Amino acid sequence: MSGNPLTMMLISTAAQSVMSGIAANKAGKANQMIANANAAAQRQQAEVARQNAEFNAQRQREKGRRIISQGRTSYAKGGVEIAGTPVEVLGEMAADVEFDALTTIYGGQINSQTMVNQARMSEYEGRIARFRGKTQMQSSIIGGGVSLIGAGFSSGIIPPISNPFASALAPRATSPTSYYPSLATGISQYPPSMTTFATGYASPTAYSAGQQYIP
Repeated sequence: MSGNPLTMMLISTAAQSVMSGIAANKAGKANQMIANANAAAQRQQAEVARQNAEFNAQRQREKGRRIISQGRTSYAKGGVEIAGTPVEVLGEMAADVEFDALTTIYGGQINSQTMVNQARMSEYEGRIARFRGKTQMQSSIIGGGVSLIGAGFSSGIIPPISNPFASALAPRATSPTSYYPSLATGISQYPPSMTTFATGYASPTAYSAGQQYIP
């Protein structure tokens, strides 16, 4: 077996195929780990974005309360009664402050959800990479197995598979006319000239005489 170049080539091909599949499987695992790490970082960033939005909204509310308090103090020092128009003004200020705070929280939620979606996509890509690695490994192992089977046939370790119909088909292949006697009779009845088949007459003489050949 060692002296058969075809056998050695097939064994080498099988080994390379298996090694390639193992490498692809390892690469798939590594890519999935990287994708999962990216997804974890993106989820962490999403939580930070949500917390920052809530913190900024709280600061906006506190700042708004201080401004409203200063407005009340100004009205009081000016002798303005906190009723009617001053109340409406302070109420609008409070509403504006709360609207700004809610807008900040909403923006943070959108950013956070975007990062969560990116994390899910990273995890999905990791699963795809893992699946591709496993699929390529399985395909490589199958290809290596086929090469090894070929090496077995080439080296003689695996005996050739005999055709179970060979004995039955041999007489037909060697002598069709002997296996089918009517075939030989039919061939002798028809002249080999293509003119006969084309015109229906046995020969040019028969054609001129008007005698059509009828087998």
